[in-house]
Amino acid sequence: MTSTKPAAVRNLLRHLRRPGPAIELPSAGDVEALVPSRAHGALLLDFYAPDDVREALARYGVADRLARRGFGPPQVELETGDPDHHVVRVHAPRAGRTWLLGEAFLRAADFETDAPFAEALHGRRMRMLYIQWLRLQDPSRPFAPDRPRLPGQDHPGLGIGREVMAMFLGMADRLRLAGIVSCPEFAHNAVLYKRTFRFFDPAAQGRFEALEAAAAGLRLADFAWAVEQGRVIDQETGRPFRWTREEMVCPTSPLLREHFESAVYHRRADEARRAARCRIEPPSAPRADAATSPD
Repeated sequence: MTSTKPAAVRNLLRHLRRPGPAIELPSAGDVEALVPSRAHGALLLDFYAPDDVREALARYGVADRLARRGFGPPQVELETGDPDHHVVRVHAPRAGRTWLLGEAFLRAADFETDAPFAEALHGRRMRMLYIQWLRLQDPSRPFAPDRPRLPGQDHPGLGIGREVMAMFLGMADRLRLAGIVSCPEFAHNAVLYKRTFRFFDPAAQGRFEALEAAAAGLRLADFAWAVEQGRVIDQETGRPFRWTREEMVCPTSPLLREHFESAVYHRRADEARRAARCRIEPPSAPRADAATSPD
């Protein structure tokens, strides 16, 4: 799982909506500004104290993985003054310094949907854990040739994404939530999430599977930069494929699992996958719309 910065987008939820005012997500410029106004030491998601998070880091193997990388015992900081953005930060010492290794903006909230492809969920209110921002990084080390920088990364990853996701799943189970929602900022984030997440919209899932098929054999970094640099070409239009952030969901309730296991979901995903035709151009190839594409 990679380090990413939140895009300057306010309401990223296309198909899941929160009753009442929309959740406003932090923009890149908002992140630091939000910090001073928050209280320190209250409960994460109104349930977890810092000691609970430290215990979870040990139980799920995160602390051991960090120790093998040369870090000391992790330190946990919570910021919970803003009810729409609970923040957990993890620091750890190494080589005489203390490093920020992980940061997550989390929110537990009720969501509903009226999406036409999810009729079985209409009128059903689901309480979900929403991962608004997740950063896992090792700022004590440089990038390596075999693990180059990915879009959105400031530092190399820690290789603890599975353990951290297991922690989030444990939170969802303990709090009896229906699932976990995240909107991957980059295509490679979706690749890393796909072990436990699927796109809520079956058409988005099908397009993503087609994109992965076109990138078969590429390293994750090569795939990520091909998408970011506009070198994935839609063969129908001849224009670059544009990554759009859509909800990926890890279902933890029977109701949501039924959505992803339904014949309707699979049929629509298959149709979208077959309809999506794209190719990946090499880095030296000029972009088809280099003169006219938006930033």
